[in-house]
Amino acid sequence: MILEKHVDINSWNRKNQFYFFKDYDNPFYNICTDVEITKFYQFIKSKNLSFFLSNLFLSIKAANNIEEFRYRIKGNSVIIFEMVNPSSTILNDDNTFKFCRFKYHQNFNEYLSKAEITLKEALQTKNMLNPEACKINVIHYSTIPWIRFNSISHARKYGNDDSIPKIVFGKFYKENSKIMLPVSIEVHHSLIDGYHVAEYLKLYQSYLEHPEENLLEEINE
Repeated sequence: MILEKHVDINSWNRKNQFYFFKDYDNPFYNICTDVEITKFYQFIKSKNLSFFLSNLFLSIKAANNIEEFRYRIKGNSVIIFEMVNPSSTILNDDNTFKFCRFKYHQNFNEYLSKAEITLKEALQTKNMLNPEACKINVIHYSTIPWIRFNSISHARKYGNDDSIPKIVFGKFYKENSKIMLPVSIEVHHSLIDGYHVAEYLKLYQSYLEHPEENLLEEINE
Protein backbone atom coordinates (compact mmCIF):
# COMPACT_ATOMS: atom_id res chain seq x y z
CA MET A 1 0.00 0.00 0.00
CA ILE A 2 1.25 3.48 -0.91
CA LEU A 3 0.92 5.72 2.13
CA GLU A 4 0.62 9.41 1.34
CA LYS A 5 -0.92 12.50 2.86
CA HIS A 6 -1.78 15.93 1.53
CA VAL A 7 0.24 18.93 2.63
CA ASP A 8 -1.75 21.93 3.84
CA ILE A 9 -0.11 24.47 1.54
CA ASN A 10 -1.57 27.49 3.33
CA SER A 11 0.14 26.56 6.61
CA TRP A 12 3.23 25.08 4.95
CA ASN A 13 6.52 26.84 5.69
CA ARG A 14 7.37 26.50 1.97
CA LYS A 15 4.19 28.18 0.75
CA ASN A 16 6.01 31.21 -0.70
CA GLN A 17 8.75 29.15 -2.32
CA PHE A 18 6.23 26.69 -3.71
CA TYR A 19 4.10 29.30 -5.47
CA PHE A 20 7.15 31.24 -6.61
CA PHE A 21 8.64 28.34 -8.57
CA LYS A 22 5.67 26.09 -9.44
CA ASP A 23 4.80 27.80 -12.74
CA TYR A 24 8.33 28.20 -14.06
CA ASP A 25 8.83 26.72 -17.53
CA ASN A 26 11.67 24.73 -16.02
CA PRO A 27 11.47 24.67 -12.19
CA PHE A 28 14.21 22.05 -11.91
CA TYR A 29 17.82 22.75 -11.00
CA ASN A 30 20.80 20.43 -11.01
CA ILE A 31 23.78 20.06 -8.70
CA CYS A 32 26.77 17.89 -9.63
CA THR A 33 29.44 16.93 -7.12
CA ASP A 34 31.62 14.01 -6.02
CA VAL A 35 31.28 11.75 -3.00
CA GLU A 36 34.03 9.60 -1.55
CA ILE A 37 33.36 5.88 -1.74
CA THR A 38 36.73 4.47 -0.60
CA LYS A 39 35.47 2.62 2.49
CA PHE A 40 32.22 1.64 0.77
CA TYR A 41 34.07 0.21 -2.24
CA GLN A 42 36.51 -1.76 -0.08
CA PHE A 43 33.68 -3.10 2.06
CA ILE A 44 31.43 -4.35 -0.74
CA LYS A 45 34.42 -5.97 -2.45
CA SER A 46 35.30 -7.81 0.76
CA LYS A 47 31.69 -8.99 1.12
CA ASN A 48 31.19 -9.71 -2.60
CA LEU A 49 28.19 -7.38 -2.77
CA SER A 50 26.76 -5.69 -5.86
CA PHE A 51 28.12 -2.15 -6.23
CA PHE A 52 25.00 -1.04 -8.11
CA LEU A 53 22.42 -2.42 -5.68
CA SER A 54 24.37 -1.54 -2.52
CA ASN A 55 25.01 2.04 -3.59
CA LEU A 56 21.40 2.42 -4.69
CA PHE A 57 20.31 1.28 -1.24
CA LEU A 58 22.42 3.85 0.61
CA SER A 59 21.28 6.63 -1.70
CA ILE A 60 17.55 5.87 -1.40
CA LYS A 61 17.98 5.36 2.35
CA ALA A 62 19.42 8.88 2.61
CA ALA A 63 16.69 10.32 0.39
CA ASN A 64 13.95 8.73 2.49
CA ASN A 65 15.44 10.34 5.59
CA ILE A 66 15.23 13.83 4.05
CA GLU A 67 11.53 14.72 4.17
CA GLU A 68 11.66 17.10 1.21
CA PHE A 69 12.75 14.28 -1.11
CA ARG A 70 9.39 12.61 -0.42
CA TYR A 71 7.26 15.60 -1.50
CA ARG A 72 5.49 15.40 -4.87
CA ILE A 73 3.17 17.68 -6.82
CA LYS A 74 -0.10 15.98 -7.73
CA GLY A 75 -2.49 18.17 -9.70
CA ASN A 76 -2.96 21.33 -7.66
CA SER A 77 -1.87 19.61 -4.46
CA VAL A 78 1.34 18.68 -2.73
CA ILE A 79 1.59 15.25 -1.15
CA ILE A 80 4.20 13.60 0.99
CA PHE A 81 4.86 9.88 0.80
CA GLU A 82 5.76 7.86 3.84
CA MET A 83 8.40 6.16 1.71
CA VAL A 84 9.77 6.40 -1.83
CA ASN A 85 11.38 3.68 -3.93
CA PRO A 86 14.24 3.73 -6.45
CA SER A 87 13.36 3.45 -10.15
CA SER A 88 16.55 3.01 -12.14
CA THR A 89 17.69 2.54 -15.70
CA ILE A 90 19.36 -0.83 -16.29
CA LEU A 91 21.44 -1.91 -19.28
CA ASN A 92 20.29 -4.58 -21.73
CA ASP A 93 22.63 -6.99 -23.49
CA ASP A 94 22.37 -4.94 -26.70
CA ASN A 95 23.36 -1.73 -24.85
CA THR A 96 19.84 -0.30 -24.91
CA PHE A 97 18.20 0.32 -21.56
CA LYS A 98 14.97 -0.16 -19.68
CA PHE A 99 13.49 1.16 -16.45
CA CYS A 100 13.35 -1.03 -13.36
CA ARG A 101 11.54 -0.15 -10.13
CA PHE A 102 12.98 -1.63 -6.97
CA LYS A 103 11.30 -1.81 -3.59
CA TYR A 104 13.02 -0.03 -0.72
CA HIS A 105 13.23 -1.94 2.55
CA GLN A 106 14.98 -0.53 5.60
CA ASN A 107 16.57 -3.92 6.16
CA PHE A 108 19.39 -4.23 3.62
CA ASN A 109 19.26 -8.03 3.47
CA GLU A 110 15.55 -7.98 2.63
CA TYR A 111 16.05 -5.19 0.11
CA LEU A 112 18.99 -6.97 -1.57
CA SER A 113 17.36 -10.38 -1.88
CA LYS A 114 14.26 -8.90 -3.50
CA ALA A 115 16.21 -6.41 -5.62
CA GLU A 116 18.27 -9.22 -7.14
CA ILE A 117 15.07 -11.02 -8.17
CA THR A 118 13.54 -7.81 -9.52
CA LEU A 119 16.66 -7.06 -11.57
CA LYS A 120 16.81 -10.56 -13.03
CA GLU A 121 13.14 -10.49 -14.01
CA ALA A 122 13.43 -7.02 -15.53
CA LEU A 123 16.38 -8.02 -17.68
CA GLN A 124 14.39 -10.96 -19.06
CA THR A 125 11.45 -8.86 -20.24
CA LYS A 126 11.39 -6.93 -23.51
CA ASN A 127 9.32 -4.10 -22.11
CA MET A 128 11.16 -0.81 -21.69
CA LEU A 129 8.70 0.47 -19.11
CA ASN A 130 6.34 -1.12 -16.60
CA PRO A 131 3.46 0.52 -14.71
CA GLU A 132 5.29 0.36 -11.38
CA ALA A 133 8.15 2.45 -12.78
CA CYS A 134 5.65 5.15 -13.79
CA LYS A 135 4.38 5.84 -10.27
CA ILE A 136 5.43 9.07 -8.57
CA ASN A 137 6.43 7.55 -5.22
CA VAL A 138 9.90 6.99 -6.67
CA ILE A 139 13.20 8.70 -7.28
CA HIS A 140 14.53 8.34 -10.82
CA TYR A 141 18.05 6.92 -10.93
CA SER A 142 20.51 6.34 -13.69
CA THR A 143 24.14 5.28 -13.91
CA ILE A 144 26.67 6.34 -16.55
CA PRO A 145 29.63 4.15 -15.55
CA TRP A 146 31.70 5.08 -18.62
CA ILE A 147 31.91 8.83 -17.95
CA ARG A 148 33.34 10.97 -15.17
CA PHE A 149 31.03 13.96 -15.49
CA ASN A 150 30.86 17.34 -13.79
CA SER A 151 27.71 18.54 -15.53
CA ILE A 152 24.58 16.84 -16.80
CA SER A 153 21.08 17.65 -18.07
CA HIS A 154 17.92 15.58 -18.51
CA ALA A 155 15.29 15.13 -21.20
CA ARG A 156 12.13 16.95 -20.18
CA LYS A 157 8.47 16.79 -21.15
CA TYR A 158 7.05 20.19 -20.25
CA GLY A 159 3.44 20.80 -19.28
CA ASN A 160 3.02 17.95 -16.82
CA ASP A 161 3.24 17.62 -13.04
CA ASP A 162 6.65 15.98 -12.95
CA SER A 163 8.32 16.75 -9.63
CA ILE A 164 10.34 13.56 -9.14
CA PRO A 165 14.00 13.98 -8.15
CA LYS A 166 16.57 12.51 -10.52
CA ILE A 167 19.89 11.15 -9.28
CA VAL A 168 22.67 9.99 -11.61
CA PHE A 169 25.96 8.26 -10.79
CA GLY A 170 29.00 8.49 -13.04
CA LYS A 171 32.28 6.64 -13.43
CA PHE A 172 34.18 6.36 -10.16
CA TYR A 173 37.84 7.32 -10.21
CA LYS A 174 40.91 7.45 -7.98
CA GLU A 175 42.22 10.73 -6.60
CA ASN A 176 45.40 10.16 -4.63
CA SER A 177 44.39 7.50 -2.10
CA LYS A 178 40.66 8.16 -2.40
CA ILE A 179 38.00 6.68 -4.66
CA MET A 180 35.49 9.29 -5.81
CA LEU A 181 32.06 8.95 -7.44
CA PRO A 182 30.40 11.71 -9.50
CA VAL A 183 26.78 12.32 -8.47
CA SER A 184 24.12 14.49 -10.09
CA ILE A 185 21.01 15.53 -8.18
CA GLU A 186 18.18 17.26 -10.05
CA VAL A 187 15.17 18.47 -8.06
CA HIS A 188 12.06 20.65 -8.34
CA HIS A 189 12.70 24.03 -6.71
CA SER A 190 9.11 24.33 -5.47
CA LEU A 191 9.77 21.38 -3.17
CA ILE A 192 13.50 21.21 -2.52
CA ASP A 193 16.13 23.89 -1.97
CA GLY A 194 19.91 23.72 -2.05
CA TYR A 195 19.94 23.27 1.72
CA HIS A 196 17.98 20.02 1.41
CA VAL A 197 20.25 18.72 -1.37
CA ALA A 198 23.21 19.44 0.89
CA GLU A 199 21.53 17.55 3.74
CA TYR A 200 20.92 14.58 1.44
CA LEU A 201 24.55 14.58 0.30
CA LYS A 202 25.83 14.84 3.87
CA LEU A 203 23.72 11.89 4.99
CA TYR A 204 24.53 9.80 1.90
CA GLN A 205 28.25 10.49 2.41
CA SER A 206 28.02 9.41 6.06
CA TYR A 207 26.46 6.10 5.00
CA LEU A 208 29.25 5.57 2.46
CA GLU A 209 31.86 6.22 5.14
CA HIS A 210 30.28 3.70 7.53
CA PRO A 211 29.16 0.80 5.33
CA GLU A 212 29.61 -1.73 8.12
CA GLU A 213 26.96 0.10 10.16
CA ASN A 214 24.52 0.56 7.30
CA LEU A 215 24.93 -2.78 5.51
CA LEU A 216 26.67 -5.35 7.70
CA GLU A 217 24.27 -5.22 10.64
CA GLU A 218 21.35 -5.74 8.31
CA ILE A 219 23.10 -8.66 6.63
CA ASN A 220 23.65 -10.38 9.96
CA GLU A 221 20.09 -9.99 11.21
